[in-house]
Amino acid sequence: DDPKIQGRYFDSVIPKDLVDFGMIPEFVGRFPVIVSTKGLDLENLVDILTEPKNSIMKQYRRLFAIDDVKFHVTQCGLDEIAKEAFSRGTGARGLRSITDQVLMETQYVVPSQKDVHTIYLDASAVRGERKPVLLKDPEMTVEKYEELMSQGKIEVDGATIVSIDDEETEYEVA
Repeated sequence: DDPKIQGRYFDSVIPKDLVDFGMIPEFVGRFPVIVSTKGLDLENLVDILTEPKNSIMKQYRRLFAIDDVKFHVTQCGLDEIAKEAFSRGTGARGLRSITDQVLMETQYVVPSQKDVHTIYLDASAVRGERKPVLLKDPEMTVEKYEELMSQGKIEVDGATIVSIDDEETEYEVA
């Protein structure tokens, strides 16, 4: 299960090992080079979320910027997304689906709420303990919100949890 130990075993693979595994010799003989890849650890997964030019977090920042909304994800939120992908065994490909699942409702709620200026995503939201937080009050900054939360405040004025309110939605019946 340890990616580093597994990587060391894969580094020493020879064509005979692939044949013993079940690949046909004619197929293995066409490989000019056999290369192994190393498994990703949590730090690598967090880097994949944030570092590339078109990273998932940068894509979400651009998506929410269309509505003039900032997107803030905490380091513990990034770590939690990476832990979830690692525990599922999905690696880097799982990062997108986990992030999409966490922010699905938020993507639909934010455009209809003009008073939202920041979306706050932390580990609690990633774990599903609550939804992401919308900061609405112009005086409420991310730093101020984090300070109030560290003091043990459960509800903070100027910040609300993402929620689709069915009562306000009007549907046309054809």
